[in-house]
Amino acid sequence: RDWAGPDEGRSRTSSATMDQPVTPGRTAPAPRPTPTQKAHKRRVPTAKIPLATQGVDVDAPSASASASASTGEPPMPSRVLVVGGGRVGAYLARALKDGGVPHVVLKMSNRNRARVHAPGKTGPGKTGADDPTRTGATAIATHAGATCVAAYEDLPAAADPATSSRRAHFDLVFVAVKTYALRAVREEMEAAGVTFDAVVLAHNGMVDPVFDPSLTARASMPQSWDIVKDDGDPCGYRMVVRNEDKPWVLPNTTIGERFASTLRRCGVRAVAAPDFEYLVLEKYFINGVANLLSVVGDVNCDGLLADRGLTARSHRVFDEMMASLAVDHAAGLALAPDDFRDVVFAKVASYGAHYPSSKQDFDAGQPLEIDSLNGYVVERARANGIIATENEALVEEVRRMVEARDAARDAAGDAAAVPTRA
Repeated sequence: RDWAGPDEGRSRTSSATMDQPVTPGRTAPAPRPTPTQKAHKRRVPTAKIPLATQGVDVDAPSASASASASTGEPPMPSRVLVVGGGRVGAYLARALKDGGVPHVVLKMSNRNRARVHAPGKTGPGKTGADDPTRTGATAIATHAGATCVAAYEDLPAAADPATSSRRAHFDLVFVAVKTYALRAVREEMEAAGVTFDAVVLAHNGMVDPVFDPSLTARASMPQSWDIVKDDGDPCGYRMVVRNEDKPWVLPNTTIGERFASTLRRCGVRAVAAPDFEYLVLEKYFINGVANLLSVVGDVNCDGLLADRGLTARSHRVFDEMMASLAVDHAAGLALAPDDFRDVVFAKVASYGAHYPSSKQDFDAGQPLEIDSLNGYVVERARANGIIATENEALVEEVRRMVEARDAARDAAGDAAAVPTRA
């Protein structure tokens, strides 16, 4: 069906991915019903979402232990590492400190090193002091009491002297970086001897496993974050969060529940859901129909849905995603509701004037998560013999835009470097 515009099937958003795609070869679900057919499957209801609670004071072990025992919650961590000094990383570091975690370290991501894993030609972009997002993230996390480090060699300043021999070990690790940076993060942690009990990955797109799957969980986050300069705030910056009333979703596993419990006790709504495979897939579809198209159209979510041409294109992208992922993600799609299309576009609409992260990264001169977003659709389509021309065209168009952006920046830099004659 060719969708004519934003008034038809328009809906509201979120963003997500799986780090361990369903093994290819599973039996595909029944073909999707046409508009004249009525589907009968219904998604299994999500587990009841606990309300956010006040953080536990982990500086008083007896109180923390008794609280965990009385509620059946896993023990509260004492040392947490957050990797990624952007919007999500700052949000997590602040929440964890506000929730009572005594030692929270925010490791600023090494973008220059991670950049070698990003596809296509990319320049240096903004780093350090000239990146307002990183500057704001550092200010927010530091004001909350977290320790920000640029390298793991700086960890001694963040460690409790009584446990300095294990300064590089953390109870939990949150990795909140772009998918193209995941391997660089793992390599840097291994080189520095950083160890952990469990790690959760908070990112968009679909990627192959990077960390030990037995110690890893994925998180699906429905929020969007913006860091805004505000001289009236004590730290000089404030964080604007959309959809904060909706929970982080993690798999219904021991590791998933451990992270969900920690987030809940730090004031962040979170749940380890039995229908995680569907929920993370739902977020992926939201990103798939919105992120790269926002780059092409130079629009926010409201602008995307208000443009008839972009909206029609996003619905064609959705159709190809359904067909291309039917085999590899059969388990998740089997839990999708009858009105899955409406759910996805309603959640896109819920972001309103927010610019998707891909658009923000493009404007900031950073690499984009092309391969793990619509590039993954193209990959699975080819593997499964499916035609996905709309996704292929979108991927190539955005790659060309990134190359043109970088070429213009390089040319401007070369011109500025040429000395003028007296």
